[in-house]
Amino acid sequence: MKTSSNKDFDYAMLPLKILAWPVGTWPLQKYNFSSAMRTIITLIILMVMMMIVNLEIYLDVNDAEKNLDALVLIGCGILAVWKVACFRICSDSLVTNFSSAVKDYNDLSGEDKRAIVRRHAYMGRMACASLIGFSYMSATLFTSVPMLAADDETVVQGDNVTQNNTPDYPIPSELTMKVLHVPESMYLVIFVTEYAMLLVTSTGNLGSDGLFFGITFHLCGQAEVLKLEFSKFVDESDNKTERLNALTIRHRHLLKLSEKLNNIISSILIIQLSTSCLLICTTGFQCILSVSVHNLVMVVKTFIVMSTVLTQLFAYSYVGDYLKNQMEGIGYSAYCSSWYNIPSNISRDIVFILMRAQTPVYLKAGQFFVVNMETYMSIVKTSMSYLSVLRVMITT
Repeated sequence: MKTSSNKDFDYAMLPLKILAWPVGTWPLQKYNFSSAMRTIITLIILMVMMMIVNLEIYLDVNDAEKNLDALVLIGCGILAVWKVACFRICSDSLVTNFSSAVKDYNDLSGEDKRAIVRRHAYMGRMACASLIGFSYMSATLFTSVPMLAADDETVVQGDNVTQNNTPDYPIPSELTMKVLHVPESMYLVIFVTEYAMLLVTSTGNLGSDGLFFGITFHLCGQAEVLKLEFSKFVDESDNKTERLNALTIRHRHLLKLSEKLNNIISSILIIQLSTSCLLICTTGFQCILSVSVHNLVMVVKTFIVMSTVLTQLFAYSYVGDYLKNQMEGIGYSAYCSSWYNIPSNISRDIVFILMRAQTPVYLKAGQFFVVNMETYMSIVKTSMSYLSVLRVMITT
């Protein structure tokens, strides 16, 4: 596929490409055997990780701390599999949006428009960096906990000392490795492999979010550019009819792009919202357990995991609100233009722009549940209510 040599395009899209290309979901790639194999390998790694974690829960249902860790990993793994599969199989919507972004950057002119696009590219980079930073920090902490807080137990009875040197892994898999008769000499190899699995999970889950947020912020930037053009088209255009028609076509094009983005993210958001609520309760419950036994390492670990989940949920809610406001602002900008200085047969067309702009553009989960800041607060409140019930169960 053709890409842009524009420096602003590289600034906006390079971080997204770094995260999406290894898992085969970069929309501007060539969809060939190589890209398909990257996606297949990623999905296999994620499925193997979830199989190990599920087997570990089956082999030991009494270790609450390990099972809570396993539940977090299963939730993140399901999200990563679903996002990678959707972005690869239903890639037409992303390809259309990214191809449109290439054209936007190639046609970019004017310092005021460039400043708008650059600012939204920066917003996309910051959202991507925040999500993937928290995610990789959580993966690293999962890996560091076995080294920082070893579970070696020493029982002293008279002169006899019994020590349990069962190795710990980043992913709960100690009993699974015993069942598979993995020699202890392979400990380092398995340790590094499981850390790589955590990084792949982070990239598939949060990296896919960064890809979506990056292109959504670009769409919001194009909406702001269109608002600027609507506010000036009367004063800066000689052929006002032709110019208004071009702006109307551009408005319709942006609405179509937003609809395509909503179509691809709709099914993902259903799983995202339900999983986020579950993980907030799970990690919060784990944090309470860790505080009760004065386990500082686990408190820090659960705090970072919960922060990652809350940041991810906040990002979706903020982007949904921001996209809605930017699209609604197009109609307001058209109304604030000097439409009263143009012939009535032209100004009447602005009414249709206002009518279309009054239809909100939402991010929806399953095409019925709106994702915005109110949704974020509702999910957090509901999760905290469930967490309070769990806390009461511990204290009683």
